[in-house]
Amino acid sequence: MKVAVPSLNTGNAEIDRFGEAAKQNLDRMTGQQKNAAKLSPLPSTASTAEQIARLNALLERLQG
Repeated sequence: MKVAVPSLNTGNAEIDRFGEAAKQNLDRMTGQQKNAAKLSPLPSTASTAEQIARLNALLERLQG
């Protein structure tokens, strides 16, 4: 399990906005975002179509 990135509350609005944007992106990529679909490992017998589908799911998570 990955530890979630904490929110920033520095009192500096510009830094806090940057921190929130970074947190949202990292949470989305790592699956920490609320209601994110869990990606489970593929079995060693996975077909090429299953591998492609999983790769596409990873790309969607990383690139949005």
